[in-house]
Amino acid sequence: MTFHTREFQPSRQSPFLSQTSGNGANAAGLSGVAQALTALRADDPAFSKVISVKNCEKGSIVATSDDLSSKMYVLMSGKVNLVCTNNEGRRLVIASLEAGAIFGEGALENPGDPNVFVEAAEKVALWVIPASQARDMTMRYPILGWGMLQTYGERLLQVENSLEDVAYKKLPERLAMLLLDLGNNANGQIKGVSHQALADHLGTYRETVSAILRDFKRQELVELGYRRITLLDAESLKDIAGIWD
Repeated sequence: MTFHTREFQPSRQSPFLSQTSGNGANAAGLSGVAQALTALRADDPAFSKVISVKNCEKGSIVATSDDLSSKMYVLMSGKVNLVCTNNEGRRLVIASLEAGAIFGEGALENPGDPNVFVEAAEKVALWVIPASQARDMTMRYPILGWGMLQTYGERLLQVENSLEDVAYKKLPERLAMLLLDLGNNANGQIKGVSHQALADHLGTYRETVSAILRDFKRQELVELGYRRITLLDAESLKDIAGIWD
């Protein structure tokens, strides 16, 4: 089975670039939020008293939909995925958040989406604030409101970019872009990422992703192993993704 594209869209930043490696000023802003909150906790006993610390391993559930409606979360280290499921159990990663992100609709007295939960994309550390105190804390410490605003902006940007990709790019293009992004800081080695995880990011079936990866392997663009993908020809993958230097 051969997958190819005949036309390419003008190059732009993939939504997964912002998800995995940050998005310029916004990523820097979230990093600054984490630093400011760390200093605040050390200097203000009243602030430190309200929060509790939670650590999660990669792949574990950070917050259920019920948790999101009753608590505010501050991601201090690591990366999480916001995952949406449908009635058939299919998963879609709607956003990925890095250190400094603040989430949890409970802080805004919003019940949120019952189909959305948060999963650890890697080992993470979080601060948790009960919804009963989150609103007062946000008013008392504006850095919390600023961090939440930055987080919602990042989530909106990722959703917009994902919708644009779905509308204008075919799956081989989108998968090539995702592989390039994931292998960008790992010397072309993508480890610990399953075909199902790739499918969750792209909003498609695992079998479809596996078929495209086999075609990439046939073209000697990648080498496949158990939870390991090695990029052999990044330039050709860029051509497929529609990226030109």
